[in-house]
Amino acid sequence: MQTLDELVADLVDRYTGDKEHPGDGGPGLIHRLDTLGLRSRQPSDGGHAPPGSRPPMPLDAASWSQRIKIEAIDLDMRLRGSARTQAWYRALKAIPPGAEAAGRVPEVIRTVGRWHGTVLTVLGLRGPSVHFRHALCLACGERTVYGRADDDRPRAWCINDACDDGDTGQPARYEGPRLYLLTENRTSGAPEAQV
Repeated sequence: MQTLDELVADLVDRYTGDKEHPGDGGPGLIHRLDTLGLRSRQPSDGGHAPPGSRPPMPLDAASWSQRIKIEAIDLDMRLRGSARTQAWYRALKAIPPGAEAAGRVPEVIRTVGRWHGTVLTVLGLRGPSVHFRHALCLACGERTVYGRADDDRPRAWCINDACDDGDTGQPARYEGPRLYLLTENRTSGAPEAQV
């Protein structure tokens, strides 16, 4: 798992990834979201595009980029305890030291990790996660488990903020044999989840 500094660097500076999932060293992930929205179908003859033509991708990339920027500015303000805002890239870069100073690193790393994962999914660099509707979290007993069936590392995690795994004080994560236990922990009479 990447540190908070590494997640922020991937979002703002260069996408380097981690040892298990290396990045390509290209531009930051948010820059990629911003430039993805600029691509559109242009007529090859230099004329006007036909009425009703649309960009080849949905505007989701621009929406996610804007949402993450706004949330980063807000999180930075809350960590600093200030009403003064900064530009989004400065706010993002200020989050790791701000989280450490506020003693909120575990909470903030989950938030920034969610942004990082969302951007990877929107850009198509990683497949979407799946809700395990009928699996109960082993730690909190709620149906709040999501997972990803990557070829090299299948895993699942609980998204309930009140979940406390006991080992880490954070919501439960499932890999290896523990993932198998999770899939066996279904509500009685529930149909099999399709993953």
